[in-house]
Parts: sequence; C-alpha cells; structure tokens
Amino acid sequence: MSPDEGASWAAASAPTAAEVIARQPLLNPGELPIHDLMLHGWIALFGSSLAAMRAMSAAFGVVSILLVYLVSRELFAPGSERESALTGDDVRIIAGLGALVFAVNLVTIKYSREARMYPLMLAAVLAQVAMFIRALRGGGLVNYATVVVLTAIAIASNFAALLVPATEGLWLLIVVARARWRPDNATARRAWAIAIALAAAGLILVPKLFSSLHAASAGSVGGWRKPPALYAPFALFNKATGSFAFPILAALAIWGVVRGWRRERNAVAFALLWMWAPPVAMVVASYTIAPVFVERYALSCFVPFFILVALGIFELPGDLVRIGALVLAVAFSAGHIVSYDRKPHDAQYREAIAAASSALKPGEVMTVVPAYAIEVLRYYLPADQLDRAVRYGGSASAAAVLILGDQNLAPDAARSYRKVYPDVVARLRGLTVLRR
Repeated sequence: MSPDEGASWAAASAPTAAEVIARQPLLNPGELPIHDLMLHGWIALFGSSLAAMRAMSAAFGVVSILLVYLVSRELFAPGSERESALTGDDVRIIAGLGALVFAVNLVTIKYSREARMYPLMLAAVLAQVAMFIRALRGGGLVNYATVVVLTAIAIASNFAALLVPATEGLWLLIVVARARWRPDNATARRAWAIAIALAAAGLILVPKLFSSLHAASAGSVGGWRKPPALYAPFALFNKATGSFAFPILAALAIWGVVRGWRRERNAVAFALLWMWAPPVAMVVASYTIAPVFVERYALSCFVPFFILVALGIFELPGDLVRIGALVLAVAFSAGHIVSYDRKPHDAQYREAIAAASSALKPGEVMTVVPAYAIEVLRYYLPADQLDRAVRYGGSASAAAVLILGDQNLAPDAARSYRKVYPDVVARLRGLTVLRR
C-alpha cells in the first residue's frame, strides 16, 4: 500500500457514510468525497484487502476503454451543419483503434492499479466530453442537463478535472467566434447553452473550488513539488508512453493531424486543444500559484493523443500498412508495460512496519515520514496495536523508531532525521527504518 492509498483507505473505511464525509477533507483534500463514498460501499461488499480495493479502480479503467470508443464516435460523427467525410464504418474503425491504443498504454493502466480517485476522474471526464460533443452537435435539454451533472461529478472526483471544462470553454469561444457572434446561428446558440451548463456545474462546486485555490496559494498544496521545466508538456507524453513507443505514436498522431485536417478539421482541432491546453495550463499555474504539474492530473489529455494516433493509422495507405503500424504501436506500448513491471515501484511499507515493530521495546512507539503515511501503518498493524504508531510531529517526540521514506526528501532533511535516529534497523526498497 502506498501512502496515498492509505489516505483513501482511512477515509473509506470509516464505519458510516457520514464519518467518511467528515474524514475526507483532511485525508484527501482537492476533491469531494465521491470516490471515498464509493470505495466505502465497495469495501462493505468485497472487503478492504488491497486487491479488493484496487479492483474498483480497475473496473473504472475498463469502463474508460469503452468511453474512449464513445468519445471517438462522437468526435467524428457528422454535425447538423455539415456532413462528415467519414462513413459510419470509418468512424467505428477509428474509434476501435483509439480504444485499443488506449487499452495497451501504461499511463492509464498503472493508475487503474491504485486504490485512488484518478480512474474515477478519468471515466467521469470521458463521459462528460462525449456528452459535451453530442450537445454541441445536436443540442437537446437532456444533453445539456447531462453535461451539468457529469461536469460536476468529474470536478468533484478531483479538482484537477477542472482543466477539461476550462478547455471546453476555450473551444466554445472558438465556435462562437467562427459564427461571428450571431445569435441566429444554431451552432452558436448551442455553444452558449453549453457554456451556461458548464457555468452551472461550476456554481454547484464554487465554495469547494475557492477553498482549494486558497489552500494552493497558501502553499499547502503541492509543497513537495518543484516547478516544471517549460518543455514539460512535451516530455509528459514521451515519459508516459515510453521512450521507444512515443516516436511511433507521435509520428502516427502527426500523420493523423496532417491527413485529417482537411476532412475532419473540427475534430482534429478539438483533439489538439484537449491534448495541449491542460498541460500548458498546469505549467502556467505552477509558476503563478503553486507547482501542480503532475502526470495523473492530465490523464484525460492522453485520450485525444491516442485518438489522433488511431486517425493516423486509419489514414495510412492500404490495409497491410495499417496493420503493420497498429502492430508496432501495440507491441511497443505493451513492451513499455513489460519493462515497467520488471522493476518494483512501490515502497516496502509492510516489511518496514514489521522491522519497526520488532525493534520496539515494551511501551515504545514508532512514527513515519512523510507524516501522512501514518495511515499505511494503521492499515498493516493489528487492530490491538494501533497505539504503537503515532503521527510524526509533536506527538512523535518520544518515538523510538522512525520509518523514513526516501522519495521527495531533501538531503538536509534526511541528515537531520539521522542525527536523531542514528541506528539503522533495516534498509528496504524506498524506506529506511531508524532507531534512536
């Protein structure tokens, strides 16, 4: 279990839903308790083992594959003001290719293996984008209402999802500007209606959004992160999809943009905006508010990239060339998964807790840095020994044993901890167990 998963478990394992709601702001700031309440119900049905809790995220990951297909269908479907250059079969092929490329990429798979809110956020965002495109294409009160609900759910699952409706707002400005702001233009009227729907969803959550922004500006959010490099939006896709797979995927996506610009300009332009606007916005926010450039906050931005890859494969000449390109894209993406899985990426908290418990004398207690990892200790310790772990801080001044995490730890901080806890009990992956 990771410290982040420990926070989700601590909130969701509360005895009642009311207690889940009460715990959530302290344990998982930056969201509303939608995920924790769902995990609470899931635990009631399937238990609180890691496999059981992670299964809920895996389920949302599978649903997201279907939603990528739906988004692709909506993106390339003909609008009321134009006829698509693609046939229905063409659209289904592109949508299927996009869903396949999405399904075999590590960037979303690894988050579907964690008991966290990000798979839920991704699924909610994809459903919202699909309905946004459908409402813009055909209107309809039901579609507008669905946009309001799904936008609120997406943002509530994690406030980072706000980047997507903000991007959609930019697209609506483009749509209205193309219509020369004429109120008699049907597309412009639908754009204004959707803008109102997005604003309504924002108003539902505005108190929480303002409190989160205040926390970020005060430095309580993202304090352990560093401002990203200016080229971070480009490096994001390379790192997430793999150094060997990325050149192939990028070449196919560029080909899809070049070939699709003439026939499906609106779809390609929207995909490019969706792909690039959120990462660029995170860079801007990192330098103006607080460092917030985190891969998992931009999960949905990989979907338009994969859709453009699918379009690029479709636009290749001849079935054999298309099959060859698809095989290369899938093979290198799968190779990235295999390479990632060959190396452990977790910290050995369970083993560290066992070593710390063995090093404790009667009446002594242990603590952990980072302090929020205390929930992991409470997860692995027996129910009758929870008092052997205390949160790092004032209450930990008498702690005999410290479990020290290696990640996001400044060198000076590590030396200061080791002065207080000079004896090494155990060195484990990602952790060191120290004693006074």
